[in-house]
Amino acid sequence: MTRNRRTAALAAGVLALVFALTGCVAGSPSAGPTAATSPATSSASPTPAPTAEPVAPLETVGGLVARPEGLELRALGGDVVATFDYMSAPSDAVAALTTVFGAPPVDQSYAGTAHSPAGVMHRWDLFVLDERNYDEVRRQAEGYDWVVWPRFAVYFDGPAADGVILSSVSGVQAGDPWSFAESAPGFDAAVPTCTGTSIEAVTTTVPSDWTGGNRVNVIAMPSDDGSTVKWIGAPEMEADGCA
Repeated sequence: MTRNRRTAALAAGVLALVFALTGCVAGSPSAGPTAATSPATSSASPTPAPTAEPVAPLETVGGLVARPEGLELRALGGDVVATFDYMSAPSDAVAALTTVFGAPPVDQSYAGTAHSPAGVMHRWDLFVLDERNYDEVRRQAEGYDWVVWPRFAVYFDGPAADGVILSSVSGVQAGDPWSFAESAPGFDAAVPTCTGTSIEAVTTTVPSDWTGGNRVNVIAMPSDDGSTVKWIGAPEMEADGCA
């Protein structure tokens, strides 16, 4: 799909997509969330979760929807074309999104810290896929083979990126009034997170010795003055303490 055709499709379909999103809420840089455990330096081949094959051509995608456990690629009518689990291989998501946007991302590597691994920010305009290079040996040995150590995370820095709509499942977008986010289904300021406020949460299976919470979230970050949504991100685990 050419940029001109995508722009025309966006103008024709943005309301349909947002309406479809607000009708299917599940019940149960960007300074994004990071895990509080320091990574080691050894590495091993990852064992990412499988990702379902697209049910329609990726060129039909007109929107990206951040969900607690995966990124949904949707047609403008709201149908899910493909979903990429945050535990799946980042390269698969990057390849699909390169098709969706019609161009590869602008990549920026970053160094690790005492509390987070090194990684790569893959940016398409106002959409960022944050590839996190956690140590795969420690992942298996210490039981972190789940979304507490996601292989990638996503951030929406605006309502659209190169004509592709960016939103939560309830239709919340970066730039919306914070009051709109507060009124959206799924908003729950009582869920303890280290970054942002939960706007959708699901319960996930955690190891028996895990002492933190068991809810994984899509979060909204308020602007400095609290009046608008600054950005949306996922996944963010419920926390029992923040480093």
